[in-house]
Amino acid sequence: MWKNRPVALLLLALGTLLPGSAMADIFLSADFALTRGEDPNIYEFTAAVPEAVGQPAPLLLPEGCRQTRMSRQTSGGRAQYAYELTCDRPLAAGDMIQTPWKADGGHFVSNVMGAQVDRSLTGDAKGISVPIGETAATVRPIGMIAPEFFQQGVLHIWLGWDHLAFVLCLALLARGRELLWLVSAFTAGHSISLAVAFFELVRVPVPPVEAAIALSIAFMAREALLVGKGEQGFAFNRQLIVVSLFGLLHGLGFATALGELGVQAGEKLPALVFFNIGVEAGQLLFVGAIMVLLAGLRALSLATPARAAALYAVGAIGCFWMVERVAGFGIA
Repeated sequence: MWKNRPVALLLLALGTLLPGSAMADIFLSADFALTRGEDPNIYEFTAAVPEAVGQPAPLLLPEGCRQTRMSRQTSGGRAQYAYELTCDRPLAAGDMIQTPWKADGGHFVSNVMGAQVDRSLTGDAKGISVPIGETAATVRPIGMIAPEFFQQGVLHIWLGWDHLAFVLCLALLARGRELLWLVSAFTAGHSISLAVAFFELVRVPVPPVEAAIALSIAFMAREALLVGKGEQGFAFNRQLIVVSLFGLLHGLGFATALGELGVQAGEKLPALVFFNIGVEAGQLLFVGAIMVLLAGLRALSLATPARAAALYAVGAIGCFWMVERVAGFGIA
């Protein structure tokens, strides 16, 4: 009865995921800057946002300011906006620009208030609020930093399909105590490399890392399939080492996303800690959801075919991402 059902499930999964393969890691980050114009109370506000969310839409400006000019260009998958703003008064502390683009996070730089401002921003359902009246890059209290970067960590693991795909392979490879050890090894690996890369103790090019992450997904899918079919025994010690090493790769990917948020120097350590806690919380919630789903499938005697279909699909997508990313090495 189930002979062809795994193949059908595989094709369904591939049909769902492959159209979005070019955005395997869909953490959307925006960059904003504010500079002075040639005349008093004239400013230039620039925004670079992913084209996926970068459709033209009006800004909500502070009272007394109006938009006098706007241009838009696209380059490298990002929409580049330049606005000229004319205000009836100098900017003041508390002035904000509400942008319409629903990115997950952002980075803002400015020096118009007499001090260099370089800080991260968090998006919400309305878009991203940019504090153009911020007077200095003061270190914020831990009560502001903690929820912001915890949320960004959860978002990154949940919106990073390649990271979720790897964790899914682990959940389909082992159970119980062995699964907890493997997830812990993955956590330890990516926590170490996240810290090392974020503090720039090592620098590695992003494209090869992303390709290697895709390869790690295909490898773990193959391992889980071989164990499930009985063609290979579950070598716990070997798997522990392999997963730890792959965790180091994935941590470099997390560091890229954290770096895109523009963390100022005085916030680096708490930002790293709470971002990492957010990643782990999101990861554990995902593993818990998979365990509940598998329990339900076992009750219906569907766990074995569904497991095989999921692993074939994830392995195929991992291979596709790897080829896609390698092919993009030479593209500027």
